Amino acid sequence: MSSSDGILLQRLPTSISSVLVGNGSSILVACHGHSILSTKTSNFALNNVLVVPSIVQNLLFVRQFTRDNHFSIEFDALGFSVKDLSTGRVMLRCNSTGDLYTLPQSNTSPSALLAASSSLWHQRLGHPAPAALDCLNKNNSTSCNKVADCICHACQLGKHTRLPFSSSTTQTAAPFELLHCDVWTSPINSISGFSYYLVILDDYSHFCWTFPLRRKSEVHQHIVEFVAYARTQFGLPVKCLQADNGTEFVNNATSTFLVAHGILLRLSCPCTSAQNGKAESTLRTLNNSVRTLLLHASMPPSYWAEALAAACYLLNRRPSSSIHSEVPYTRLFREQPTYDHLRVFGCLCYPNLQATSAHKLASRSTACVFLGYPSSHKGYRCLDLSTRRIIISRQSFLTSLGFPLQTAHPLPILPSLISWLMTLWILCLALLTLQLPRHRLGLLRRHHRPLRSERTLSSRPLLHCMLDRAGVVPCPRQVPQHLRL
Repeated sequence: MSSSDGILLQRLPTSISSVLVGNGSSILVACHGHSILSTKTSNFALNNVLVVPSIVQNLLFVRQFTRDNHFSIEFDALGFSVKDLSTGRVMLRCNSTGDLYTLPQSNTSPSALLAASSSLWHQRLGHPAPAALDCLNKNNSTSCNKVADCICHACQLGKHTRLPFSSSTTQTAAPFELLHCDVWTSPINSISGFSYYLVILDDYSHFCWTFPLRRKSEVHQHIVEFVAYARTQFGLPVKCLQADNGTEFVNNATSTFLVAHGILLRLSCPCTSAQNGKAESTLRTLNNSVRTLLLHASMPPSYWAEALAAACYLLNRRPSSSIHSEVPYTRLFREQPTYDHLRVFGCLCYPNLQATSAHKLASRSTACVFLGYPSSHKGYRCLDLSTRRIIISRQSFLTSLGFPLQTAHPLPILPSLISWLMTLWILCLALLTLQLPRHRLGLLRRHHRPLRSERTLSSRPLLHCMLDRAGVVPCPRQVPQHLRL
């Protein structure tokens, strides 16, 4: 008990209104709280300290003191010793005279630890986690004997983190029960003028469809056509559509169409793409495959739409770990796909052009680039580099020995660059020669005595020799009179 609440670290209301003393009278209890007894060797916790303003001396309950600190106290004629209960080491020795056992007052000035609360220590230590403050409190490094469970406004603003995402527990029993959709924006327009593409992933079979787009507003029409495709080709309705919060999915036209057909639209929270994780994962897989196909074939990025169609075609025919290494094509169509017609993307191919030849002696084929597999034909898509036309042919000789676009770009550029630099160098020399005075040209001619093998060449002026070698025919007006033949 204490007569003042100045030693309390935390002031709490008490349910005890009075205390009965030895003479049989009761004294009033103002409040209670927690404090700490600081000595030179260690700090001791004082729990449930009663504040009784009418007492003269502070009193210490030995039983509560030993129970709160796990110490033992031994009394003798000279004083008492506070010992560690487990090791027996003396933690505090107090010698006293008189009839009472007293605790000596500390010689140091009152410490600021006595008045510091847990929230103040939280601010002093740089806003640590509650576990760190609790650890310091247990080691008696701070004066707080209990860490208050309070919310720090600065911590909420500076340390706010996202909650972890739980694994999806949604399970589908048939195709088209749940479709995952997303739109990817390309940094480069394709050669066909596409800037985006829409991906639709079936949750049950993991079969995916891709649709290149010129504008995001085309998403609505593709969704309408896909719902009709699922009902006509498979006899199954689309039950749910999972997408992000983009305006290409959240608009009046799409919402009206989905409500009219009883399709549930599930949207992820704004700026929370992880809730649409399956579509995002499919986009990453397709983009990685597109990038690899283009790099392997040395094709420019503008062919990403062609590489996307080939990547989607091949992805549906590969085992997927999301469906226990089953093939999406097999899950959707209930039959095994064939692989003997697959060829290397971007390789050299020779389609048969006999049906479109000009005459019987014309060429029956031409060198093309293999671009993939058309969705509406049983054949191959080939790009004719000379005419830049797409040729769809069933009979094509495809080889993986070379990639036409690997050498189509850098080889013609290098000779033309060298020729341009040589012409520029010769013209610079010609201009310098034209600006020389007549006496310097005569001096150069007198000091230069050509050999017999060089007399034929040197009989003509130097300017005409250089221009002849460069293949340039000078105009008579551009050549000075003293240099003309």
